Amino acid sequence: MAKYATIRRGCARLLGSLLLTPLLLTTASCSDWDDHYDADTQLLDSQKGSLWENISKKGELSQFASLLQQTGYGDVLNQPQTYTVWAPANNSFDYESLRSTNQERLVREFVENHIARNLYPASGNVDQKVLMLNDKMMHFQGAGSYHIQDVNVSQANVSAGNGTLHVLQSQIPFLPNIYESLNNETYPIDSISDFYHKYDISVLNTAKSVPGPTKNGEITYLDSIIEKDNSLYYQFNAYINREDSNYTMLLPTNEAWLKAKNAVSQYYNYVESFDVNDSVASMINAEYLRDSLVQHFLLDNLTYNNNIYDNTGLKTLQAGETLQCDSLTSTTFAKLYSTDAAALFQDAQRVDKSNGAVWVADSLNIPHWTTWCPELRQEAESNVLLAGVFNGSYEQRVVNATAQNPAITGAISSRRYLEISPASSSSNPEVAFYLRGVRSATYNVYVVTVPANITNANRDTLPNRLIVTMCYAKANGALDEMRMRSPVTNSNVHLTNPSKIDTLCLGEFTFPTAYYGLGSSSQPYYPYIRLRSNVTNAQSASYDRTLRIDRIILRPKMLDEYLQAHPDYKYN
Repeated sequence: MAKYATIRRGCARLLGSLLLTPLLLTTASCSDWDDHYDADTQLLDSQKGSLWENISKKGELSQFASLLQQTGYGDVLNQPQTYTVWAPANNSFDYESLRSTNQERLVREFVENHIARNLYPASGNVDQKVLMLNDKMMHFQGAGSYHIQDVNVSQANVSAGNGTLHVLQSQIPFLPNIYESLNNETYPIDSISDFYHKYDISVLNTAKSVPGPTKNGEITYLDSIIEKDNSLYYQFNAYINREDSNYTMLLPTNEAWLKAKNAVSQYYNYVESFDVNDSVASMINAEYLRDSLVQHFLLDNLTYNNNIYDNTGLKTLQAGETLQCDSLTSTTFAKLYSTDAAALFQDAQRVDKSNGAVWVADSLNIPHWTTWCPELRQEAESNVLLAGVFNGSYEQRVVNATAQNPAITGAISSRRYLEISPASSSSNPEVAFYLRGVRSATYNVYVVTVPANITNANRDTLPNRLIVTMCYAKANGALDEMRMRSPVTNSNVHLTNPSKIDTLCLGEFTFPTAYYGLGSSSQPYYPYIRLRSNVTNAQSASYDRTLRIDRIILRPKMLDEYLQAHPDYKYN
């Protein structure tokens, strides 16, 4: 009240001292102030009290006042900070239910949903976005009669010493954000909700807390502000708790979660230890790693930032419609092209949230190879994955686009390949590559080879004659190896095409155990593939002993089968 009284006394002194100023102008200035803050002149006495005092005196707001007092917000609205309160009248909300609601939830979903900092008078034409104390953005509109989020104001502009009060015909509906929707209250999504909330943490907000004296070299706080956080926000780059964000998230029902979990689990069969040369190397808690990775992978490709150009169509997509887009990019940067992107939302139900929308799905229509068991490609020239070279030497070769022989079709990955030369004219070089990220799955294995004339059209070109061996751990952890049979020659001998950059299928292989997630320290126990030139002296005029390898590809068998049936299919 002191603030308003001082300004009014200033207006009076202004009228008394500036006698030569036109009376009309001076009077209009003071009148504008009164019109702005005292739209109803019969309520001037209300300015003598705080917002809390005004609310507590109004009989029709007794239920709202009781909830304010229960949560400590009666004291908040008694302080000199400026607020605007939109107070729902008695019996316009479920008072008894709210009284028994968890205190934290009552504050966020009801009390703070009706209070904003600063003044928002209902005067003239109003069309404002209002940030409430719970960070929800509300739309306050009207001209003569007013409403907020389509809830009508029955009495406007009750001016108080620390703000303005508007009485509402009913409560403002609370619209949860995506994080707040991770519960089982409306839909059977306990599985994903329980997993997500396992990573909830409480953290001290040092910026908002009031620092106190330093003790033993550490800052203490007179008023500590503790806020909730969740490590999955950062892991999946999806800040689904932020009101200023806009996301789309798929929420699998318990049935969908269990079905997907069973499907994913088959790719993550681990062994507790590896048996290497009659010595046992203990590695991991296999079941713990499996369960943790499976549930984390279930969250991959579930969240999309609607503000990314690829994803803008998600903002308006409705249930029953088919998504029309070239691709979607998840918050973990996986790209799903049109066919797979549209399938995500088939038969799912859209539910709008304050920071986007969720789609409740009874089935996760996610191709296994997009996340859970992806195609693995690794560069042969990578020293990290080079297990060894025998009977020869190796060198990384770089092929610039301008230097490539125009007669050779295709491109070398990363414009680099590994060349393994024999130690002598009669020796057969051998090279081995560790295979990283392998799941317990069946793959079709490919090697991409480079012709000898890649940069020199005058070089003679001859095919390679290869023996390929896969070295791996069996389901009991014991190491084993197996020669791979060529699907073309139906033998252990594989022949390359010397006239092109050749993607040669080495055959099908099933890994009994998974290696993904074991870390670099486990690399000696990774599976590896060994390629050896197999040329006799009598064959030396017909075959090339030098190996030129671009990369190794492990393509899930199910993906290969899908590609054969859908040759135009695009995947990342």
